[in-house]
Amino acid sequence: MDNVFLIDDELENTNQDYINENNIIYRQSDLVDCEDNKSGIYDIHKLIYKEISRENILLSSKDLKSEHNDIAHDSKTLKFDLSLNKSGGVSWKKNVIGFRLNECIYTSPVYNITDNNNKINVNVNITSTDHYITIPNGYYTIQALVDYINDSTTAFNDDETKIISTYFSASYSCTECKVTITSISDITFSAIDSNSLLYNLGFRFDGTKHLTAGLPYPAETHPSLNTGAYIDIVVDEIPYGACKQNPRGLNIIHRLPITTSTNTQTIGPIVHYKSGYFNNDNQHLFPPMNLSHLTIHLYMDGQELPLENLTISFEFELVILNK
Repeated sequence: MDNVFLIDDELENTNQDYINENNIIYRQSDLVDCEDNKSGIYDIHKLIYKEISRENILLSSKDLKSEHNDIAHDSKTLKFDLSLNKSGGVSWKKNVIGFRLNECIYTSPVYNITDNNNKINVNVNITSTDHYITIPNGYYTIQALVDYINDSTTAFNDDETKIISTYFSASYSCTECKVTITSISDITFSAIDSNSLLYNLGFRFDGTKHLTAGLPYPAETHPSLNTGAYIDIVVDEIPYGACKQNPRGLNIIHRLPITTSTNTQTIGPIVHYKSGYFNNDNQHLFPPMNLSHLTIHLYMDGQELPLENLTISFEFELVILNK
């Protein structure tokens, strides 16, 4: 039945808003209409049971790695099924009206050489066929990348494979912070828009670029092998009106800056974001919805991020309407 506060007689006339904790009682139904009930009665139900509540949930990529629910090697999606949680630690959420990121820990090195920038397209003037030098995906320092390019091989026909340094070599100057390519024989690089790795190494030529044997060609600018400036966290289920508006219309709930670890020679960057003070009055709310699952994508500098070798943890805060 109703829970009430009863106010002492001596306080009734001096402070009607004062609540004496010692006089909290649980009133039975047959006492509701007793004549000695005081006029200053407070409903404990209304004091404790608020119209909204906030819940924090922790989700990580490790939670998905199980016998029946694993992340595919080339997957770009983290999908958490809240309704099938075997341990009962997380259940589907009813009447969610608010959603935001409180904390994110990203502990996996991010590749700075990927399928988007791992090739050099070159013609060594032996044949009219262009040849690709392909660098394995991974995290490289500039010197490690230059060394790998010089040790790379390329095939010119079915039975001949030659090391690329037979035709040109690359070097990096720590003083000038630039890469230089020195040709051993006449070579031609394809246009820079099909030579994304050369672009990352600092080269900015128009059209094709012909190099005469024996002449060095320094890059126009310094190399850019950063792993990205920011990561966007996209949650498909959250209404766009409660997300960060953006030209692509992605459901971005937060943008994280990428910070570099102190030992960049051996490991990639580590992201640790923790929200500061939030003014709840400014939080974007939306009409009540039920959440049985969350579908999360990560975008680095606008490009969807592959999730292999990924370790990432989220803490989300949900606003629940208690109706």
